[in-house]
Amino acid sequence: MRSRISAPDTPADITLRRLLDGDQLQSFVVVAGAGSGKTTSLVKALDHAATRHGPRLRARTQQVACITYTEVAAKEIHADVGNSPLVSVSTIHSYLWTLVRPFQKDIGLWVGRHIEDAMGEIKEKQQKYTSRTRPTTIAKDSSDLNKLGIQLQMTQEVARYSYGIGSDYAKGILGHEDIVTMVPDLILDNALLRRIIASKYPFIFVDESQDTFHKVVEALKAVDAQAQGAICLGFFGDPMQNIFQRGVGVISQEAGWERVEKPENFRSSKKVLSVINQVRSEADGIVQVTGRSPEDGKNGEFFFFVLPADDRRSEQLDDVRTWLGQHSDAGSWAANSAEDGSGAKILMIVHRMVANRMGFAHLYAAFHDSGSSSLKQTFDEGSAWPLRPFEEVILPICEAGSVDSPAVIAALRKHGGVFNADTPEQDVKKKLALARDAVSDLRKVVSEGGSSSTGKALTLAVTAGLVAPDPRLSFYLEPEGPHRDIVLTSETREALGAFTRCDVDEIAAYFKYIRQESPYSTQHGTKGAEFSKVIVVLDDEEGKYQLYSYEKLFGIKELSETDKRNIAAGKESVLERTRRLLYVCVSRAIDSLAVVVFAKNTTEAKLAIEKSNITAGGRVLTEADLAHL
Repeated sequence: MRSRISAPDTPADITLRRLLDGDQLQSFVVVAGAGSGKTTSLVKALDHAATRHGPRLRARTQQVACITYTEVAAKEIHADVGNSPLVSVSTIHSYLWTLVRPFQKDIGLWVGRHIEDAMGEIKEKQQKYTSRTRPTTIAKDSSDLNKLGIQLQMTQEVARYSYGIGSDYAKGILGHEDIVTMVPDLILDNALLRRIIASKYPFIFVDESQDTFHKVVEALKAVDAQAQGAICLGFFGDPMQNIFQRGVGVISQEAGWERVEKPENFRSSKKVLSVINQVRSEADGIVQVTGRSPEDGKNGEFFFFVLPADDRRSEQLDDVRTWLGQHSDAGSWAANSAEDGSGAKILMIVHRMVANRMGFAHLYAAFHDSGSSSLKQTFDEGSAWPLRPFEEVILPICEAGSVDSPAVIAALRKHGGVFNADTPEQDVKKKLALARDAVSDLRKVVSEGGSSSTGKALTLAVTAGLVAPDPRLSFYLEPEGPHRDIVLTSETREALGAFTRCDVDEIAAYFKYIRQESPYSTQHGTKGAEFSKVIVVLDDEEGKYQLYSYEKLFGIKELSETDKRNIAAGKESVLERTRRLLYVCVSRAIDSLAVVVFAKNTTEAKLAIEKSNITAGGRVLTEADLAHL
């Protein structure tokens, strides 16, 4: 339970203890590369702050706060510090909501302004109507404006706001996006709130700080600035692992802050570490050094392939795995799963490439081709709200052994709409008996699958009360129902329409992928994970992603004029974004790494890659090498 706390100290751990020991607290930024044991340093810092300042914290009913990104991570970190009551570990959303929940009047004022801003945007759009504006657009904007007006009026009657799945302001419910938007605004606008936060949490540590929203970082810095040395604000992260568009990336240091670098890599073999450093070399200049002991310092393996981008990609990738199995010292690379260490984890640039191979291409397109940026991102992260009923209720019900399986009761009791979590056991059985027919019908719909079976399953589950859906989903399925005041963007409507037309089998395949139950993943899916053998697949053409280009990074393809302007202006360019994704990919490997590039002109690609030094001195293999299987 306390293994991380008892791990040997690194120079960074010693520096952090020094910063935490003083009576005049000092804020800091920890920059820890991949495989450095960042979480270990975070846990050791949490434990030291709680131990060193325990008596004072107890006397003042204060806590050490740790903000992380998932419930799983929060539970793991809290367990590592022995579930200490002096340490509060929570997700970013939960932490922010805890801070502002007592400020109900301020919340209400913010909601009112938020609705008014939305109304203002529509009115501004209406002023730009022309004779070519579609009647359907005019009618929808008018309807949405009317709904927002009703919402604004109904919020006047809201006595208390709560934090739920999705926004329903008229009923006093705030959603996930509201929390990360509203709370920083309230903190920045309210000196009393900043003082209360500093008084309650004299130590605030942020995990994965590079992925923290800009406004959240700004708000926490405002708390620190007002406290004037009375709190310690610590950011733990790595700018090179910032691969989410909304993340702040680099945490700029304020006056008096200390930068703590943790360059060790305890994960990767020598050859893999050489590649990692080569990728990072043109970024921030940090060179990682092995943290492994001499007796554990494996040399490892690295292979680089350049193959033709044609319609034989899947077959060629199979050939690569077979070739590696014959020429590598690491054993088979062709097992179906990398979780037990027997096979290779295959990382791809974007989810579209995985979707094509695993059978959820239409589901991917539904979320990615609609234009809704928030749905795209949450789909990639595995947290899109339209999919939650399937993850929490529908799929568990249908995967259970029978209608009466304990798994069915557990899913309905925890997430469903049949009964509440505190429903007495005798009532559970009675209500389940009433819902048995609906559960049977749902299992049949999912079993048969086919076109639009997603919509059929969702409608059946919602109508029968088997799920408690997001208000936005309720409105989409029943526009004149109890949530008719909800406003959906045209992009969201388009995404939901395409989503409900999908085969429900695609959702099962998607969650198999998201849960790491396949050999495939992307940089986003494996961030923080590690595997003995990793194959990184780079393919600009199949990826169809404008934000990244490995061909530009390796010099295979010329930079665009926009790229050149961004670089000249010091703005983030395609090169920085692509380099970070590649860094996250290659740094997942423990012992053996293979990179496969699919290119139209393999001769030019091979020459450019050799010139880029990305191979760290290794030979670039081609289709000719695979011919000798």
